[in-house]
Amino acid sequence: MPSGAASPCAACGADRFRPRFEKQGYRFVRCQACTLVRLDPLPEQEALTAFYDESYRSGAYATFASADAVRMATAAARLHVVRPLVPPGPWLDVGCSTGSSLRAAAAHGIDAEGIELSATAVDAARAAGLRVERVSAEEFRPRRPYACVTTFDLLEHLLEPGALLARVRGWLLPGGCLAVTVPDIGSVAARLMGRHWYFYAPPAHVQYFDRASLAALLGRHGFQTRRIVNAPKIITLDYALSVLDAFDARLHRIARTLMAPLPGGLRRRLVRLPVGEIMAIATPV
Repeated sequence: MPSGAASPCAACGADRFRPRFEKQGYRFVRCQACTLVRLDPLPEQEALTAFYDESYRSGAYATFASADAVRMATAAARLHVVRPLVPPGPWLDVGCSTGSSLRAAAAHGIDAEGIELSATAVDAARAAGLRVERVSAEEFRPRRPYACVTTFDLLEHLLEPGALLARVRGWLLPGGCLAVTVPDIGSVAARLMGRHWYFYAPPAHVQYFDRASLAALLGRHGFQTRRIVNAPKIITLDYALSVLDAFDARLHRIARTLMAPLPGGLRRRLVRLPVGEIMAIATPV
């Protein structure tokens, strides 16, 4: 039977959902009018905030924050795609974590700053000399307009991603760009793995997009999508194994067995892996 979820679809605004599957005690539903998948019911914001604070101290995001080479390589790859489409001017990274995207931008002479909610992540970014403000997007008051706003690995975490996009639209210079990355439920990895896909990770991820629903979300909030491309991550096999340990114990056991015969040097080598993410670059209309 269709599910009458309390809040409308973030991508298209419809209010009818059909159950898909359950994982880790959470129910996943799909919008009946578009392709968006999400949790139902959506978690409370207070619970999510507590989850992220704990995760940055000792969970999956602590693993992410400590993997400096992985984060910097991925940030540099994203910058390579976005930079040619952006006019001159300052950049803002929303949900900047410990600041890898800011460091990559600074290495190319870009004037960049960030905002982030996690106190642990903000402290680490500031210790590295980066300009990061601990503030929510709702409370952030930019002192200047931006040539580019990036929201990498963020929209999938938000209860109302459209509210962020509406704000970002007003922060951009004329001709400025928005760049976002999200897991892609239409990817080969997602289709092959089904409910066991590692990005089906409640409650960290609450919204699940494909190319169509991401473009619909952007269009609904005043953006024209210029490009949507695959967004591989530059990671090591050891890092991938540690992330699986945090998100999916079953996949971690399988991967650990498969990787056991590999030499340590190979497991620590940075490689470009198509993990099932996409990047959209859009401009206000």
